[in-house]
Amino acid sequence: MSPRTKEQNDAIREMRMSQIMQAAAEVYLEKGIQLEIRDVALKAELGYGTVYHYYKNKHMLLEDVLWDALLRMESEVMPFSTEKECHLLKAASFSRQLLQTCTQDPSVFILLKSVADNFHHFPGNRFSKLFTEFQQRIYIPFVDMIREEIDSKSPESTAAIIYGSLIGYAMLNIHHHMLTEMDIERIVDTIFWGIQSKER
Repeated sequence: MSPRTKEQNDAIREMRMSQIMQAAAEVYLEKGIQLEIRDVALKAELGYGTVYHYYKNKHMLLEDVLWDALLRMESEVMPFSTEKECHLLKAASFSRQLLQTCTQDPSVFILLKSVADNFHHFPGNRFSKLFTEFQQRIYIPFVDMIREEIDSKSPESTAAIIYGSLIGYAMLNIHHHMLTEMDIERIVDTIFWGIQSKER
């Protein structure tokens, strides 16, 4: 057998890391910050040594999970901010996609909840750059959609209400294993109806 090429090794590495990060997200939903590398290895159906080869501790692993989630979320959600429609409809479309994405991808939900919690479960300030990047790439564009449409004295406060409502709704459904029963259209319509009613 001929040795693997660099491209083959890189492809295997990418596949392994993706497998490990997916397993880590699933374990995190079950155990929170108490997860251990052994739990992730078991969920990924890999040896402990294999996972440890890529990640020496759970904080490094979770950091990669959350950065990867931010990149995927940006590519899936942000195109809604460029749609040619009124800004409030953009904000509603953005909210629907955000909720849809976090129900399909546990790592995106973990990122959204961690940002809402200000990463208080994580040690030190290793996640401060991630928090800043989330604000710049996801949250501030969302606030700007609201600022341009709603005659609100505090678009940041309105955005926080929407964001918190979406995360709370997703959390209830994810933790109670009711993802198939989620009514994304209804919750988003209800939130935005309430905001518009208050602004009138």
